[in-house]
Amino acid sequence: MAGAITHIAIADKIIELVSDEGFENISLFYCGCIGPDAIHARPGFCREDKKKTHLREGIKDADFLTEENQELFHSRVRNFINERIYEGNKYNDFLKGYVVHLLSDELFMKTVRLEYINAVNESGNTQFNRDFFDSLMNDIDDIDYRLAREYPFSRNVREELYREWGYSAEGLLIHEELSGSKWFICNKFFDNKSVSYKAPEYITYNRMLEFIEESAMNIVVQLSDDRMYKSLF
Repeated sequence: MAGAITHIAIADKIIELVSDEGFENISLFYCGCIGPDAIHARPGFCREDKKKTHLREGIKDADFLTEENQELFHSRVRNFINERIYEGNKYNDFLKGYVVHLLSDELFMKTVRLEYINAVNESGNTQFNRDFFDSLMNDIDDIDYRLAREYPFSRNVREELYREWGYSAEGLLIHEELSGSKWFICNKFFDNKSVSYKAPEYITYNRMLEFIEESAMNIVVQLSDDRMYKSLF
């Protein structure tokens, strides 16, 4: 639900919090943090395909925060971690980034998306109107364009993304989709300097900067204490 550059900024902040020593392959971690959205590169993809890559099959966005669906989602993330991330797997950092994306989207749903719903409700719109999603994505894109140009990344994240190829998420995404998505993101946000971003209508740039900090710290805690999920950092 958060934008691609927002996800990359969260990954960058997590690296800062954990330190480089917490990773074997930082480039793969950046790649993983945009992994679940690579489904957009699949010809003819549909909404249900995206639900699958985000481990939210059968869960409607409007019902995601119910206790039952939260438990279901958390169990799926636990299974993903336990079954795929293990000692000796050279793609562990990609998979860690993939998990970070899932948890970032969860926090986005619990915070920024709810704030957005309240804001559009005041204007007479609701999350069930056809233009709700378009308005949200317009704000997210505008913020991502600005992040790509102004966010103080700790390294050249575009170069990091292009440093690794050929990885996949078995049963979810093939490497061509992941590569195609990465090319699209870099071309759209990092390489295309002709697009002038606008002031978002509902979500402010500063709010997204706050979300990046909140999300990174929240996820490091979740993935470091062996309580809800196996410790990854």
